[in-house]
Amino acid sequence: MPFIYILVALVIVFGIAWFSRTYKPFPAGYRNILDVILGLIVVGILLWLVNTYVPMAGSIKGLLNIVVVIACCVWVLKAFGLWDQLVRFSRNLTHRRTPPAGI
Repeated sequence: MPFIYILVALVIVFGIAWFSRTYKPFPAGYRNILDVILGLIVVGILLWLVNTYVPMAGSIKGLLNIVVVIACCVWVLKAFGLWDQLVRFSRNLTHRRTPPAGI
């Protein structure tokens, strides 16, 4: 029975994505938000399926969950254009520039 619910949820998500691309064009900002929300729903459903129905050790499941969450965080930051700023900020923190000698 859960597979039917998952199938229905995925059909609804893909239907909304298809409808928003073909019949109801949104401005770029709204489309970006909609894509992120729909993508996170799909990733969440797939991760739940793996955690529930794929037999593997608990440590491997934990590692898989951490990798998926980090990948989703990076993807969301890239989708909203914040990833480059975060990378630039971290480089500025780690590579401090020293003033030239003699000043």
